[in-house]
Amino acid sequence: MTKKLTLLLLALAALGCSPRSADPVDYVNPFIGTGFHGHTYPGATTPFGMVQLSPDTRAGNWDACAGYHYSDTTIDGFSHTHLSGTGCADLADILFHPTTREIVIHDGECVLQPYFFSHDDERASCGYYAVTLPDVNIGVELTAAPRTGVHRYTFTGKGPRQVIVDLLHTITEEKIDLCELRRTAPGELAGMRRTQGWVPDQYVFFAARFSEPFADVQLLGDKQAVLTFAPDVRTLTIAVGLSSVSVENARMNSLAEVPELDFDAVYARAVGQWRKALGDIVVEGGSRDEMTNFYTAQYHTKLTPNLMSDVNGEYRRHDQTVARMPEGESYYSTFSLWDTFRAWNPLQTLVDTALVNDMIRSMLDMYDSTGELPIWPLASGETGTMIGYHAVSVIADAYLKGIRGYDADKALEAMIRSSNINKKGSDYYTVQGYIPSNIKRESVSCTLEYAYDDWAIARMAQAMGRDDIFGEYARRALNYVNVFDGSTCFFRGRQSDGNWSAPFEEFATGRDYTEATPWHYRFFVPHDVNGLIQLFGSREAFIREMDRLFTLESDEMQLDVSDVTGLMGQYAHGNEPSHHMAYLYNYVGQPWKTQELTRRLLHEMYAPTPEGIIGNEDCGQMSAWYVLSSLGMYEAEPAGGRYWFGSPLFDRAEVKVPSGVFTITAENNSAANKYIQRVWLNGQPYTKPWIGHADVMKGGELRFEMGAEEKVWYCPDEPEAYADQRPAEEQRLFKSEAVEGEIARVCGLLTNERLRWMFANCFPNTLDTTVHYGEDEAGNPDTYVYTGDIPAMWLRDSGAQVWPYVQLCKEDPALRKMIAGVIRRQLKLINIDPYANAFNVAPTGAHNKTDFPQADPMVFERKWEIDSHCYPLRLAHHYWKTTGDTSVFDGEWTSAMRNIVKTLREQQMKEGPGDYTFLRTTDRQLDTRCHVGRGNPVKPVGLIVSAFRPSDDATTFGFLVPSNFMAVTSLRKAAEILTAVNGERELAAECTALADEVAGALQQYAVVEHPEFGKIYAFEVDGFGGCFLMDDANVPSLLAMPYLGDVERTDPIYENTRRFVWSTENPYFWRGAAGEGIGGPHIGVEMIWPMSIMMRAFTSEDDAEIRDCIVALMTTDAGTGFMHESFSRHDAANFTRPWFAWQNTLFGELILKLVNDGKTDLLNSIY
Repeated sequence: MTKKLTLLLLALAALGCSPRSADPVDYVNPFIGTGFHGHTYPGATTPFGMVQLSPDTRAGNWDACAGYHYSDTTIDGFSHTHLSGTGCADLADILFHPTTREIVIHDGECVLQPYFFSHDDERASCGYYAVTLPDVNIGVELTAAPRTGVHRYTFTGKGPRQVIVDLLHTITEEKIDLCELRRTAPGELAGMRRTQGWVPDQYVFFAARFSEPFADVQLLGDKQAVLTFAPDVRTLTIAVGLSSVSVENARMNSLAEVPELDFDAVYARAVGQWRKALGDIVVEGGSRDEMTNFYTAQYHTKLTPNLMSDVNGEYRRHDQTVARMPEGESYYSTFSLWDTFRAWNPLQTLVDTALVNDMIRSMLDMYDSTGELPIWPLASGETGTMIGYHAVSVIADAYLKGIRGYDADKALEAMIRSSNINKKGSDYYTVQGYIPSNIKRESVSCTLEYAYDDWAIARMAQAMGRDDIFGEYARRALNYVNVFDGSTCFFRGRQSDGNWSAPFEEFATGRDYTEATPWHYRFFVPHDVNGLIQLFGSREAFIREMDRLFTLESDEMQLDVSDVTGLMGQYAHGNEPSHHMAYLYNYVGQPWKTQELTRRLLHEMYAPTPEGIIGNEDCGQMSAWYVLSSLGMYEAEPAGGRYWFGSPLFDRAEVKVPSGVFTITAENNSAANKYIQRVWLNGQPYTKPWIGHADVMKGGELRFEMGAEEKVWYCPDEPEAYADQRPAEEQRLFKSEAVEGEIARVCGLLTNERLRWMFANCFPNTLDTTVHYGEDEAGNPDTYVYTGDIPAMWLRDSGAQVWPYVQLCKEDPALRKMIAGVIRRQLKLINIDPYANAFNVAPTGAHNKTDFPQADPMVFERKWEIDSHCYPLRLAHHYWKTTGDTSVFDGEWTSAMRNIVKTLREQQMKEGPGDYTFLRTTDRQLDTRCHVGRGNPVKPVGLIVSAFRPSDDATTFGFLVPSNFMAVTSLRKAAEILTAVNGERELAAECTALADEVAGALQQYAVVEHPEFGKIYAFEVDGFGGCFLMDDANVPSLLAMPYLGDVERTDPIYENTRRFVWSTENPYFWRGAAGEGIGGPHIGVEMIWPMSIMMRAFTSEDDAEIRDCIVALMTTDAGTGFMHESFSRHDAANFTRPWFAWQNTLFGELILKLVNDGKTDLLNSIY
């Protein structure tokens, strides 16, 4: 014992010091899943082989489904066919039992004596199994070719060298109604048996060749053979070929695959086949346990389906006739479709399209034989087990992914027929839209799964141009609604009279559900998740109940089926209906929950131990979930063609695809950094929570940037189609040929469909919805511009809204007149009240009734804001420089300029506080002014007070720095016009003098020293030394100053300021799951204004930063195609103002500028 322990420790030490193997074969542990309820076997096989040569340790109970259970201590023998991970038992055909004991025969049958064994003496790897049997002093080694099992027995003790071949052996209650055994050569035994078990009429023919001649052959009828060999035989090698057709084919299979009885050669070929198969996906960067789990999961995904055609192409059909496959094609069976349609079949569409085509051709052959697509076929028959008609999902998924090596018309015909004849309730379902609970069992599960399958049929029919079928099955796909009870928000049994079945027990498995409680089917609408969300009443309600799914525990649990295992709250990972549910958080904008849950499931439901699969492995489904989820993607709606992102487990994975390799990398990946921060596809930003199958098959690189923060990098409310959101043409308020031409030009250059859609919606939004053009009494243009959803004209907003159209005025006289009308209206309004910021279209008196003092009836709001003067001046100057039109600079203009200069001078406070006050009765602190409407005191230092910010919030310190900077440039523009157009040199000189004074004061009072960023511009100052270090999103802002032309982009103080405002040192900078940006007090904390993101892009000299901004804008519109005033940093669907024309047009201006600046390729680099 001490010696053994020492050797073990030395081996472990060597393993710890040795370099990590790069060979996937080295990580496979076939014992994983052989304990608990995994129902896997450890024996030798090849990928998808006909033969599964493995020890049998038990019979007659549920955990005997694979013939082996790790808790057992005896072996009955070694049979050649086994199921992997199923919940039903069958197969275990043609048992071989080597022995050196005396043979015991009772009633004409040989009584097999089990062997005791120890796991210490047992080994298993790809294509190999070995065990030492101390009772009989025999070492057993097993390997396999696809249709041939190969044994090697090493006899080390005394006693007769014998092998019992047993055709009576079963591991479940099954009838053997036909069997034959005969000696066909000095070293060959052949035979067959037919069983009636889980699958009826299962034929297995075999031909066994032995490396040593028989010394004696004792046939016990046609049931057993006792083969005796010479007493000096030490090593015996046996090749056992199988066939479902004939002994001759079994012999042919054996001779073709194992021409020589060379165990080591066969084993080497098996390992080579496994190495190639496991090379479909290779991973790097995980722990040894994770690598073992991954490659063993991959191994388990390649055990079924099983090859059923012989080397000559012959196979037994479901009608028991024999047919032949064309050369190069193979026939398969063992399709656990209720399980595998969810993940295993989609996985194969990625890694083995040839197998997928073979499987579908096999399914269609089964349809030809029986008139129905298979449900759970095994060997050469149909078990009829489980529900649904999920072959349609498999076929549709393949067809929609371009895998079409079969007769598609025939396939669609088979899908339609099968959907109407399913024995679990299709007749009721097609008539009533659901299956009555009082008539059929599993009614809820069947209705839900039929609806999903119908959607798959609809999808394929649509792709084939069969619109009639598409329409019918798209309607049928909505039948899930018929079993949803809105009062409980569960899918429930419904009786034929329409009433709900009672009692309803949400924590109990019952007659209405398949191996499940109501919780396990509560979220099974993979084909219409958005429709399901609507049934719950709201996204918030859906999320709340999803959270409960994974956390709720109850003492009322009544689980009467063994399949419900792997519980996490009410989620059951050990059974398949739940498998997609962790991915549903992607649909509702909380992908971090998907990422956290999938990581937990990968670690908690799988382990590199015999008990390491939490439930029935189910022919590769449990393992396929692991494989796909560890890559960080999962097809949550099979036949949808989209792999939804989870959390990649490995730093790097390579998937072999027809075009080469598709690489998945996860940067900064760790247990803590499990959240996706950003996604890149082929080096370009990727703005979806899923990747399409076609993109994967092209090859390339999907790169995840991982981190510890919860993030959303996509728009959770993405519309199904990018429908035009503009008003109907006849409802558009103003039409410009030049603008429409520019939209067409830019959209023609952009390749990102979503960006085209947003630009086409946003750029004309001001013209479409807010411009009211007319003429005054003198026939001059007069244009009133709403800000959006508020029917008033803000001087600032209107000047910004029409700004980007000015550049097109030369090409469009109507557009030029409209903008001239905006300028004229602004000048008139300034002359009515130079302190007002917003005006009514006419003297209606509309305003906040609590405002004091009373204003002119033309005034909508009388908040003094410097930018209310600056924006009209900026617009007028730009219009003049672009068009040369001076007609707008008439007497109204000069009067407005005198009022502007007078007002700005007054607000320098050199002559005292002046007459302007503003009060409002409100619960919003910054919607009014302190000190009886006069605001906080300031020291007159040459700066200009702005009572309110451009956000319409009251200033804290009256000298608003970015507005003062804008006043400087605006006054100088006005001076230029006054000089060149009006000859008003004195007034122009006043403008220049005021601008110079303010500019000097800004340099003296607006610059402060920040401990981290150095010299920066304050947001507000008071001249006494008080300052407010922040920035607000609304323009003019500190961030936007170069955009407005108020400072140079290269100004070092601005550069420091820019870094400051886009940091958490700015109290109104927010970063959250939905994005990052600047907000302000106007809407409240944690709300980001898209305007700040646009200003960051406008003022950026870094293409990567610009691209990040565009991505952020594209993914925070809540699927509307428009900009909003603000959105929550946590959830972009929580936004303010669905109609805000200024931000919409500003977005269009940004995209147009980038195109005109030669950055189209940058925009087109966004997926």
